[in-house]
Amino acid sequence: MARKKKDRFLIMPKVHSKFNTPELEELLINRAIEFLSDKGGESPSFIFLSGGFFDVHGFAYSALRAWKGAAKPSMDDGGRRPLLEATFASLSVYLSSLLSLQSDFYYAYDEIKEILLEKNREDLWTIVSEKLPFISLPPQEMYGQQVSPISPYFIIRQDEELILGELYPSVYLSNIISSIKSRFFVFYQHEGYTSFGFFNSLPPRKNFGFEETPREFNDEPTPENLTKYAKKAKNLKEILIALIHAHNNAYLEQFLIEDYETLLRKLLGDEL
Repeated sequence: MARKKKDRFLIMPKVHSKFNTPELEELLINRAIEFLSDKGGESPSFIFLSGGFFDVHGFAYSALRAWKGAAKPSMDDGGRRPLLEATFASLSVYLSSLLSLQSDFYYAYDEIKEILLEKNREDLWTIVSEKLPFISLPPQEMYGQQVSPISPYFIIRQDEELILGELYPSVYLSNIISSIKSRFFVFYQHEGYTSFGFFNSLPPRKNFGFEETPREFNDEPTPENLTKYAKKAKNLKEILIALIHAHNNAYLEQFLIEDYETLLRKLLGDEL
C-alpha cells in the first residue's frame, strides 16, 4: 500500500517520441561513465536529462541513464514503474528556475568583486567574500535552524555555465524515494538550452571542465557529427552539449510529463 501512495505522488513520464539512435545513445552513456568515474572506484549511477517545456503545462525531455534499478519509461518489464526517472525529471523542472537565479547571483557576485578591486577597496571585498551572500545553504534538516530560502541544495563549485551541487532531502523528496538521501548534480546552460546530470558519487573536479571553454559544435547536427564530437570530448561540459543537440534534434527517445505544475505543487508540499 505504501508503494502505491508513493507512485501516486509523482506523475509518471509517458512516451513522447519513440525515435532513437542507439549508437549515439550508447556512446554518450559510455563517455559520461568515463568522466563520472574515479580511478579504482565503482561504476557511477547517473541520469542526464535535457528538455524543454511542451504546450502549456508539459515538460518533454531526453535522457541518458546508467542507474542501477532504474526503469526506462518505454520499457515493458513486468510492471516496473519509472519512479526514479519521474523523480529526477521533476527535480530538473523544479530546480531549473532556482539554479538560473543562482547563476544570476554568480554574475552579480563576480561583478561586485571586479568593481571593488578596481576601486582598490579590498577591505570591502574581504567583508563581502566572507559573507558569501549569494551561496545557497542546505535546508534545515541538514543545517540546524539556518534554512535556505532558495533551494534544497548546496553549491560545491560553479563557473559561468556549469553548477555542481549536492542535493539534500528536502520538502517531500525523501518520502518519494528513501534512498535519495544525498545526491550530486550538475546544471549546464548552453546557448539558451539547459541540461541536468544527477549522480551518486563525485569524480575528480577536472572532469567537469570548470573555467574551460568547451569546443564549439558548429557542424550539421547529425548523429554522425554528434558522435564524432562526443568521442573527442574533453570533459562533461562537452557531453552535455552533445546531449542538448541530441534532444533538440530528436535523436533520442523523448518522454513527457504532462502536468509538471501539479507535480511541483506536490513536491513543494502544497498538495498531498
